[in-house]
Amino acid sequence: MFSKLALAAAVALPLGMLGLSGAALADYNTHYYIPVKPIASAHRPAAAPMLHRAALTCAAAGRMIRADGYKNVKARDCDDRNFVFHAVRHGRAVLLHVNPRNGHVWRA
Repeated sequence: MFSKLALAAAVALPLGMLGLSGAALADYNTHYYIPVKPIASAHRPAAAPMLHRAALTCAAAGRMIRADGYKNVKARDCDDRNFVFHAVRHGRAVLLHVNPRNGHVWRA
């Protein structure tokens, strides 16, 4: 009796799967999806202000350039994004840029 039931199940199950359409199989999903509602603006926490503070001051960048062997270092422009200096090295005038956030120095 049990062997007849097992044989019938072994034959019926694949035939039943063939009867399903491709669209029915495509919609089958093993993962659960839980939609997330957006937070209303009244309940949303206030965003922290974006502060881009310089890691170096203009004077500290000038001292760093002097320590690299440059002479007659003079600040030309010290804004938030870029410090620009006039300096002399080996008798030649150079224009140096310093990134105040990371201290990177490059010649213009």
